[in-house]
Amino acid sequence: MAVELDEGQALVLWCLMLPELRRAAAAGRWSERLERTAALVRDGGSALDACRRFDLVPGADSDSSFRGIGDPPGVTGAYPDPRGPRPPSTGRGEYRCPRGVCGRHDRRDDEGRPPVCALFDDEPMLPTGSPR
Repeated sequence: MAVELDEGQALVLWCLMLPELRRAAAAGRWSERLERTAALVRDGGSALDACRRFDLVPGADSDSSFRGIGDPPGVTGAYPDPRGPRPPSTGRGEYRCPRGVCGRHDRRDDEGRPPVCALFDDEPMLPTGSPR
């Protein structure tokens, strides 16, 4: 059974998983393909298509033509679940997307660093009370 995500949920999932995808892509030598897809999403393309392309949607029928021999089937266990009320948190204060593009909210990491947006080149996320 496929997991049903809408475009907004897929964008949150894509943003959360992009750092892990980049690590896997660097190890598997498919970074160029990943960065082309990331650029498409950054420019307003479908995050849902990108998530499907890189097998981030459990139970979805993925198009195997996008994956090369030896490439991992995707990153499993996407955490936190974008459908949950809020991601697990540490530290103080809540942060939001720096560009106001997606509904991702996050908190500081265990070392107290504010979260960053992987989609927009690790741009720091903004405190939820800040304008923009």
